[in-house]
Amino acid sequence: MQLQNDKKKGKICKNQFIRRVILLVGLLGFSILRVSVLADDSSAGPHPGLKPIDDSGAMHISSQDRCPVCAMQVSKYQKFACAIELINGKTFYFCGSGCMIRTWLHPDIFLGATKTELKRSVVQDYFTGEQVSGESVFWVAGSDVIGPMGPALVPLKNEEGLEVFKKRHGAKAVFRLSEMTDEKWQQLTGKKAIPKK
Repeated sequence: MQLQNDKKKGKICKNQFIRRVILLVGLLGFSILRVSVLADDSSAGPHPGLKPIDDSGAMHISSQDRCPVCAMQVSKYQKFACAIELINGKTFYFCGSGCMIRTWLHPDIFLGATKTELKRSVVQDYFTGEQVSGESVFWVAGSDVIGPMGPALVPLKNEEGLEVFKKRHGAKAVFRLSEMTDEKWQQLTGKKAIPKK
């Protein structure tokens, strides 16, 4: 009887030992994998769009593209989608103009790029959907238009469209992208342009 008990105890100890070894090997493997993923610079930071802006300035948004500010799927918000292209050709797509403008102000925070690396922004005229330079449009704040992240900052390509828009939707302020600052952003939105730390 004692011999059988000793064999059972030995078998239990052996099984526990094997489980511990398997657990230890699994943890070690996971740790090595995690370190290699963290060390890979290509996975750090926001990912550019799968397809860049083409030579004519047209956006090519895919279903995999995510906004680098809020991580929303850009293709779900086609009417408000916009982009920033860097001088190296990488294009980042945004769910809406608010996320794009914040990035234009602080590319170091949202893209890991400097302002000198920004080549151009592309937005869509509110009425026609025409893709135009974000630097060339009139921007309207304080209208009744709601975008993916709340009250929208609306791009309009010309003064005629601006006047029609103001009559239909209202406007508290009109500005150009070159006039945007952190202070103006906070004045228009009531929020800070850079995220809280």
